[in-house]
Amino acid sequence: MHHHPEQSSRQPTTIRLQTPADLIAIVPYLIGYRPDQGLVVVAFNNDLLTVAVRSDLPDQPSDRDEFVTQAVRMLVHEAAPRVALIGYGPGERITPYMHAFATALTAHNIAILDMLRCENDRYWSYLCPDPACCPPEGTPYDAGSNRAAAHAVLAGLVALPGKEALQQMLQPVGGEQRTIMTAATAAARARAEARLATPDLDEHYWFTEGLQHAHKCYQHARAGRPIPADDLAWLGVLLTGVLVRDISYTLHRRYGTHIARRLWIDVTRTIDPAYAAAPATILAFLALHHGETTLAGYAAERALQAEPNYPFARLILATLPYGIPPAESDAELDDLAKTITEQATRTPELAKPVLPTPPNLDRHT
Repeated sequence: MHHHPEQSSRQPTTIRLQTPADLIAIVPYLIGYRPDQGLVVVAFNNDLLTVAVRSDLPDQPSDRDEFVTQAVRMLVHEAAPRVALIGYGPGERITPYMHAFATALTAHNIAILDMLRCENDRYWSYLCPDPACCPPEGTPYDAGSNRAAAHAVLAGLVALPGKEALQQMLQPVGGEQRTIMTAATAAARARAEARLATPDLDEHYWFTEGLQHAHKCYQHARAGRPIPADDLAWLGVLLTGVLVRDISYTLHRRYGTHIARRLWIDVTRTIDPAYAAAPATILAFLALHHGETTLAGYAAERALQAEPNYPFARLILATLPYGIPPAESDAELDDLAKTITEQATRTPELAKPVLPTPPNLDRHT
């Protein structure tokens, strides 16, 4: 199996999946944490893993058909000829969805590699009729000692213990790191205010500087280096310009989703909390397009902690219950970057920083 979307380079990592236990063990490294409920859809094109999406199941059975239709529509858009489904939870919750997916996928000529249910460290296959292979009481598995999971770790993929750890990972840092960032942010803000007050400043300065500085921070992430506090604070200021935020999102095309994910998680948690809305929203949009709906939701909520009315984050939260957008192609990202750059040429003021209210003022006035 080649795992493509989350790699730091354009070269996929090869991990062999030989048993259902291998597939179950690799899922946490595809979605970023160990699921305990919901449904994971893993799509393959030949031997290349192209999509891994986890979704909560609707509470109302009446919403089941719409949920299945949306998920299959995504798979058709992705041109995914083979899929595996893994449901987490009791049989009465999972089985009706598996039957609905079997009908819908067959109708669209999408082959089903396996349909599994996991509960209490055991799995059941809906496709295997052999009790010697898949006994009625389920097959025990140990994801922690699984060979495929070990390969995922060697490939640099990370799985957190659960959703709570994912949410906690995005909370602001404290202690000395926070003190250093507060001072660096004050200096970066003063630098921006001085440049905003400069009458003869090149009108394209902010977009050019924002793009160059975003590249610099991506390069730190690619090399595995911490971003210096001064660079991080300046990035936070620059990202308050909406076109700088948007062009920074498109750079994961160049550096790879795995590095981008690591970068924007690090920026979101480390940056001065008043500046977290833009990086958290970039992370949310990135996660949304790569099937990490739980991370997308937490990141959008983190953005709204910083700016309660941040429109982009509100939009992401509003779309989460209605299915997952398909992953973006390289061509689509190139077109988006071109559109943003052209807009920066026409309306360079949209790249200017919009600095948050200073902390020493009453934000509610």
